[in-house]
Amino acid sequence: MGWPMCLVPAKCRLNKRFPTVKAAVRGVTRLEFLLVLSIVFLNVAIFLPFVVRSRDAARRAECKNNLKQVGLALANYHDNFAAFPSGFEVNPNGNYLGWGWNLKILPYSDAADVYHRIEPHFANGIHGLKDVPNWNRQLSSLCCPSDTDVEKVPHAMVVTGKVIDGVVAAGTQNWQSRLPRSSYVGNAGYLQLEAGGIQYNSAATPTSIVPLMNAGSLGNVGVVQSPRYRYCDQKSFRGFFGQNSHVRYRDVTDGTSNTLSVGERYSPADATASATGYGTWIGVPDCTNAQGLAMSLGDASLRINIGMPFREQTTGFGSLHEGGANFALGDGSVRCLSQKIETVLFRYLSVINDGSYQSPQGK
Repeated sequence: MGWPMCLVPAKCRLNKRFPTVKAAVRGVTRLEFLLVLSIVFLNVAIFLPFVVRSRDAARRAECKNNLKQVGLALANYHDNFAAFPSGFEVNPNGNYLGWGWNLKILPYSDAADVYHRIEPHFANGIHGLKDVPNWNRQLSSLCCPSDTDVEKVPHAMVVTGKVIDGVVAAGTQNWQSRLPRSSYVGNAGYLQLEAGGIQYNSAATPTSIVPLMNAGSLGNVGVVQSPRYRYCDQKSFRGFFGQNSHVRYRDVTDGTSNTLSVGERYSPADATASATGYGTWIGVPDCTNAQGLAMSLGDASLRINIGMPFREQTTGFGSLHEGGANFALGDGSVRCLSQKIETVLFRYLSVINDGSYQSPQGK
């Protein structure tokens, strides 16, 4: 006898033994969303400073490498001419020149073609470049990567007249030009109390002094000063560079490893302001005031980064690196000096022959 036939359909029997279970679909709760979001923000807060710090370290290293190349070019120039280039050139009589130290070392860099384009116009001075096409090229090797405003170049006044018996004719600064920028200016040293760091009023009594608000006055240069101080004479400022200077290794009696040659200059935040504080590799377009001199030179009258965090205009030294600025020394080495360095020590380091033999403490 066979098995009795099951009258229940197979589908029903299957569902009875193995009931179908439908998974419940549930959304993410607000608490879970906030928890995930807080974890993301926590990770960002933890790792972002490391990312920013590493980027700044990379930019600082690139800036140091730029200065090392500048130091090497200066050494090569000295090997060929037995002296470092002039801070800037002024003819005793004739056209105002203004060519700076940075231009003169371009043949020893990757921008030799720029130098050779300008060289035929040396006798005419910076003013003679107004009709020369494509001379004012921005050179990345002379720009600090941390200075994002380095491309903002204001107009600068350029001397167009003559020099008579070493004195620049008055009222001849009337050609405006957009000069190529540089983040690195030559160390001019500093003047003594009566003529640098604080303003000396020659019209009043010799004891009348007025503190300067600007960082590094370059001796309050200008026509009110005697010829000795007027155009940043190297023998008065005692730095690596000055008007018609020709400093040799043997002149640096404090030691090349103890003396600053070139330092950083940050761009002012307001690009629409006057050109004071902006650096250029072409030279000094106008040596009759601190604005023009500071485009190629800097002095150590006041401390590093005096204008931070507002980045006010300065004729001294400073950078957008955190806590200090990079400097090339006379021996070609590069150090980052802290903005907390004592002003007296900073001045010692800026002078080539003060007998202090101070050594820079920096990385």
